[in-house]
Amino acid sequence: MKEIQLKGYSQSISVAGEIISTPSIACMELIEAFKSPKIIALPPYEIGNKLNDALTKAYYHTGFKRPKTEEFLQLQIYLAEFLNSEKQYQAVSIDEVSIAIKRGSDRQYGDFFGIAPATVTGWIRAYLLSDNRKDAKVIQLNIEEKSKEPKAEPTPQEQWDNFLVRLRVLYSNYLAGIPVQPVEATFYFKILRRSRIINFDEERRNKLKSKAFIEIKKEANPKRATSKDEKRRMTAAFEVLTANASEDPQVISRAMALGLIEWFDDLKEFGRTIDEAVNEEF
Repeated sequence: MKEIQLKGYSQSISVAGEIISTPSIACMELIEAFKSPKIIALPPYEIGNKLNDALTKAYYHTGFKRPKTEEFLQLQIYLAEFLNSEKQYQAVSIDEVSIAIKRGSDRQYGDFFGIAPATVTGWIRAYLLSDNRKDAKVIQLNIEEKSKEPKAEPTPQEQWDNFLVRLRVLYSNYLAGIPVQPVEATFYFKILRRSRIINFDEERRNKLKSKAFIEIKKEANPKRATSKDEKRRMTAAFEVLTANASEDPQVISRAMALGLIEWFDDLKEFGRTIDEAVNEEF
């Protein structure tokens, strides 16, 4: 896949010739920086901490030795006063200042003559006038406007496709030994059973309910309570659970979750994929 840069966008040209535009990494870095607090909203110590960090990295990046504490502190104070000197600087977010210093030390804003007050303020001015920042602002505005647009309801086919995407992830996690959360497993089992993709007979369903009842009963045992009030509540719930046994809603829900895992066991045993299972016609 070939990539080109255009006004803050990275355009990927697929093998089929389709052009897919997404904000470039550098642009996304700026868009994230725009979200940080603005200079005018920050107390002096927070501005100082950010400048300390950004300047320390700049010295390391350029290979210059960081000056002694007093001289380094004077540089930070000068820059903090500079940032609070005019409204255009006060309106800049603090992370943008860090980016300006980083890019300046990387020689993106002209010749480099060492790290001095005039040099760093020059980097900040150059950054504010840069096309990169202007492009990122435009893209940020477009993203915000699109987020406000009402989204069309997905079609049944799109819903099914999304369902399969997540189902593949769950199966992949299962194969990797990553547990599937019971609530999500229950939901996917329901859909697959309604779609007649999972067809467990009554005997197998009853075995799942028996297994689920044992699990839920163990988890709901009042002996696990850590206080008298909790034990009282758990005892009442446990009595209802015991009375309902395998027909309790909790048990049935857990049985479906266990059913999905058993279905995954079957796929693994027979070396089948999710796509093969859901697309089987006979």
